[in-house]
This record gives sequence, C-alpha cells and structure tokens, in this order.
Amino acid sequence: MPKLSVWMIRAALIHMGIGFLFGSLILHHKGIPIYDWTWRLLNPHIEVVVFGWVMQLVMGVAFFALPRFPKREKRYGAEWLGWLGLYLLNGGVVLTSFAYWSENTTVIIVGRILTSLGLAAYVVLIWPRVKAFAADVALQQKSSVAHSKQSN
Repeated sequence: MPKLSVWMIRAALIHMGIGFLFGSLILHHKGIPIYDWTWRLLNPHIEVVVFGWVMQLVMGVAFFALPRFPKREKRYGAEWLGWLGLYLLNGGVVLTSFAYWSENTTVIIVGRILTSLGLAAYVVLIWPRVKAFAADVALQQKSSVAHSKQSN
C-alpha cells in the first residue's frame, strides 16, 4: 500500500476516534446533562466525522485502489498533490472544528477554504486515473488490430 494511502487512512482513523468521542459526549449529555458546553461539540463532531473520517478514508482507499499508470516512473502520478491535499484537508478540519468551538465565523471560512483546497489538490491528482474500463479494452483492441495489420 502506498505511503500516502497509509497516512490518509491513519489520519481518518484518528478523526473517527475524536468524532466518536464528541458524539458520545453529546449523546451522554442528552440523557444525563453534564456540562452546558457539550452542545458546542455538535458542529465540530459533524466536521470531524464527515470530512476528517469519511472523506479522508475514501480518499486514502481510492488512491490505493484506482488504476495506476502503466510503465511509468511515477505510477501514482504527481504524488506531492496528494500530500498537499492531506495537509490542507487535515489543517482545514482542525481549524474549522476549533473555530466552531470558539464561534469565530472568519476562521470557519478560512478552515473551509483550506479543506476545499485540499480536496481540489486531490481531485487534480486522481482525475487522470479515473477512466472507463471499457474504453481501455477498446483502445487495446484497436492497437492490437493496428499492430497486426502492420505485421502483415
């Protein structure tokens, strides 16, 4: 498994643990009130679970599972874009979560921009690797037919 996938999945698991902790505190507070500030964990909980856990887990698995470039030195493409996406996404999730906690709207916007830039960097990285399987087969058949005509 590529190192980028490993770190994305590890970061996703950390976010999962934090998100579940926030969710369990909120759920406990609904049944037996603990502290009034517990409800301020709702938006950070959603942020960490949706973008930190689910989105990042999908990104890590997709980077590993999608087809690689054949016979190339860099089989996964411009991997630095994936690392940039990892850092920006995690930075954005953490910043947005703290901003929700402190109720700072300006910092929430900055965190969302970082998250969006991280996702955009990842999309630019992964876009060339997303292709239809049938198109690959048809292209290979055309090239083999052309090659056999040249041989004759």
